Amino acid sequence: MSPNVKVPVRLPIPLALSFVLFVLLMFSSFVKPYGFFIDEVYFLSCARRPAWGYIDQPPLSLALLAAVQWLFGENTFAVRLLPALSMAATVFVTGLITRRLGGGPFSLLLACLGVMVMPVFLIFGSFYSMNAFEPLIWTGVVYFVVKMVQDNDPRNWLAIGILSGIGLQNKHTFVLYGFALVIGILISGRRRLLFNRWILWGGLAAFVILLPNLIWQVANGFPSLELYRNSFTGKNIEKSPLQILTEQIIFVNPATFPLWFAGVIALIFRKGRDFRLMLYAYLFLMAVMIAGQSSRPDRIASIYTFFMAFGAVAMEHTLKKAWQRGVQVSLIVVMLAGGVLLAPVFAPLLPPDRLKAHIAWLGLKMDIEEGKKGEPIPQWLADRLGWHELAVEVAGVYHALPPAERQHAVIISSNYGHAGALELYGPELGLPAVYATHNAFHTWGPPPDSVKTYIAVAVNIEKVKTMFESVEKAAVVFCPDCTRPQREMPVYILRGPKFSVEKEWKGFRIYG
Repeated sequence: MSPNVKVPVRLPIPLALSFVLFVLLMFSSFVKPYGFFIDEVYFLSCARRPAWGYIDQPPLSLALLAAVQWLFGENTFAVRLLPALSMAATVFVTGLITRRLGGGPFSLLLACLGVMVMPVFLIFGSFYSMNAFEPLIWTGVVYFVVKMVQDNDPRNWLAIGILSGIGLQNKHTFVLYGFALVIGILISGRRRLLFNRWILWGGLAAFVILLPNLIWQVANGFPSLELYRNSFTGKNIEKSPLQILTEQIIFVNPATFPLWFAGVIALIFRKGRDFRLMLYAYLFLMAVMIAGQSSRPDRIASIYTFFMAFGAVAMEHTLKKAWQRGVQVSLIVVMLAGGVLLAPVFAPLLPPDRLKAHIAWLGLKMDIEEGKKGEPIPQWLADRLGWHELAVEVAGVYHALPPAERQHAVIISSNYGHAGALELYGPELGLPAVYATHNAFHTWGPPPDSVKTYIAVAVNIEKVKTMFESVEKAAVVFCPDCTRPQREMPVYILRGPKFSVEKEWKGFRIYG
């Protein structure tokens, strides 16, 4: 773990574990009855409309999704390909960091296995979102940070800046990792790495990569700031510091705790001083989580790849030979067992009935969003159910309209997931245009005032009743294993709007 370590890279172990994780994640895309996740159907709608920015994210991940759509079509296997590859590559880069820190074969196995069985990465890798790419980008940044410290070479800031720019074009909150890194370097006393021209070149590279999205934000009045504010106050559940720490351990896998915590402890002692900046970065991120009372343990998950690597190498270099192998083998067995037990809770590997029994046996309860508390199936799995069935039911309502009315009808929703699902399955079911007031869908509206009939899904019916001459409940879609908002979903026919939709559309927006 000392500077100027020159070691060859041993590829077979990281490659093998990366491949195993990739296969597992791709297998999960075929498990029934799970389909697209609520965010995925919305992201597919975004990807059909290329832009330099969206209300809820920068353009990079959606540009990649557009390429996937063009090459392979819109099916779960194709859409999940890049997330699975990204998680597999994260395991591999963790191996590169471990080897650069001076780890041998068992350290490589421990570190890569620790990352492989992280439940939060199983979530990220089993559906498409910008979150799937953040761990790989950040772990790439960490690799160059380690290289910079070992070689005492600030020229690595250029690579760090390029990766950070990519990270920001993928997800705005990546900036927190950048702040954490700078704060870690300042507190650790390695200021020489900061005050040089190379950090300016790295910062310039990041700025240039992010610039198109910044221009889009300025041109559109910084809509993402409104969304982040609304999400922080209305979506996340407030958690106590103890709950936040506990959920960090669960989402990183309790079986990996001895490994990554060994990395944290090792940084406190003399041999870990060269990389103590990562400890300070971690403490900063935890402080942000606690100060914000965040219910999203995934927000800082990427930081743990470094601690898996550092903990594995610290064990190898610190433990006495007489019992070093016993500890390493025991940890491998424990982590494998923990991975097997928790994988079905975080990736779609078991059907709902068996999953509910498994969760009850484990005694787990995890709530991360307001409005979706106490679900029998975790939200990240339950929100993959019922979308095609919803579209079929809406199609039945639409096709039952008189032909003359059907020609001038559209679909309306206040939720991007419902709108995205109806747009996704619309062509095969003969559905009309879909409009919604939620996030980017709002920017693609409004429907014309010539529309007099709306098929409405996921709307506030009490508000809607006063806005139309006629409101008819035409169907109810039941999904017992869905999250609470989707469990019983009415479908309405709204006729005769009493207002100009085009004039009032701006006031209907929902950013969150």
